[in-house]
Amino acid sequence: MPDPSSEKSWKSSYLAILIAETLAIGGFSLSMPVIPLFLEEDIGLQDPQALKIWVGAIQSLPAVTLAVFAPIWGHLADVFSRRMMLLRAMFGGAVIVSLMYFVQSPGHLLVLRSIQGCFTGTIAAATVLTAGIVPGPQVAFALGLLQTGVAVGNSLGPLMGGLIADFLGRRAAFLSTGIALALAGGIVLKGVSEDAHPAQTEKSKKIRFLPELKPILQSPVLITLLTASFTIQAANSIAAPMLPLFLKHLALQSPDPPQYIASATGLVLGIGAAFTAIAATLAGKYAAGFGYWRTLTGCLFLGAFFTVPQMFVTNMVQLAVFRGASSFFIGGASPVLTAIIAVSTDKKHQGSVYGFNSSVSSGGGALGPLIGSAVAMLNYRAVFLAAAVLLGLAGAETFHRHRRLPSAKPG
Repeated sequence: MPDPSSEKSWKSSYLAILIAETLAIGGFSLSMPVIPLFLEEDIGLQDPQALKIWVGAIQSLPAVTLAVFAPIWGHLADVFSRRMMLLRAMFGGAVIVSLMYFVQSPGHLLVLRSIQGCFTGTIAAATVLTAGIVPGPQVAFALGLLQTGVAVGNSLGPLMGGLIADFLGRRAAFLSTGIALALAGGIVLKGVSEDAHPAQTEKSKKIRFLPELKPILQSPVLITLLTASFTIQAANSIAAPMLPLFLKHLALQSPDPPQYIASATGLVLGIGAAFTAIAATLAGKYAAGFGYWRTLTGCLFLGAFFTVPQMFVTNMVQLAVFRGASSFFIGGASPVLTAIIAVSTDKKHQGSVYGFNSSVSSGGGALGPLIGSAVAMLNYRAVFLAAAVLLGLAGAETFHRHRRLPSAKPG
């Protein structure tokens, strides 16, 4: 096995992680946006109120189970192998999402989505593996580029998923996700090497599988970042589950509605993710010089600013424009937050910290769709206002808190 400490080895391993994670996220985003239309048109859930409730539950419950299991997986990554945890997330997801092809009721889909939350979490696993193999001076840029890969996957996935759903059927989208995740796992299996020296002794492995809270509770930087992560994800997931239904509503109101609504939906979602990819690249490259906290706060406020106009749009083009602008700034916040965690945490505890970050982020991801479902029952458009308010609160909290915290710049 090549020496992971050598420059050639860590670069090749990192490249494999980047490619695999981009493919995995593309796979996930390929099928997830079709779920509302799948429930309505394939499963036959025609009651509008029941549809909104099921969409909210199916999007929220996996985030709850991920929130429960993410700290455990993160700690086990520190103890055993970070590479093993990424393989578990990708191959486990491949099996679980492929089984969604066979569901016959909303309940079946809810169960599988909940199990998916227990065993997946590829972003957290890829993040901690990257932070563990990339040298300190390059870690912020590497994590920013990884976020770009995630955004690229989120950009291409909905577009491909829309085409597959329109021409091959929505069930085929689930199988396509399974294939993409299996290929991603194969890339990690073949292309990633890791110097896996457990952070714990053999004795402690046998008696303690849960992470320690002490390193997090004693760090005001981490507490602030975890709070921001929760709020950002909640805001980001308020509108997302309802977006396909809102887009369909806009399309049917237009004089010339598009023939392939799923493809049009995928295009709008893909545009937003494409701007997220651009922002992640720029943030990873320039945020350290501009100031991590300043960049994070600015991105949150501007993300809120461009989310508000989305509640007034009258067609898909307008929504795509404002969605792209808000996604750019929200997307810029994520790699900055992740980089601050990387430079503020001891390497031997990074798996646990990223696991907790994934957990609180998933908690926000669980709360967001529930808020979105409740608000959408009153008015679809109000979900954008709710998201903007949360982003604004996150920006205000970050601005208020960071002045009292130590500098988060590397070195």
